[in-house]
Amino acid sequence: MSIVNGRGGYRFDNGWTIRLDALNMLNAKTNAISYAYGSLIKTDNPFNLCFPVQVVPAAVCQNGVMDRILHPIEPLAFRLTLAATV
Repeated sequence: MSIVNGRGGYRFDNGWTIRLDALNMLNAKTNAISYAYGSLIKTDNPFNLCFPVQVVPAAVCQNGVMDRILHPIEPLAFRLTLAATV
């Protein structure tokens, strides 16, 4: 799914600028980023095999359990900017 953003603005002769940004104009329900990495938390089964005494190979304790991490995209939002150039 695509994310559509828009921007419109006006620059006045006296150096002032006004700008309106519309973010996620279609209000897409998707992830801004998703990635995988290994982690080892107390609720993971291998945790008991690594702590307090390691009984499995070091690679298991170093890499942990591969998991997918998601950061959802922000919903429709507007941003108004007023700026001056001196």
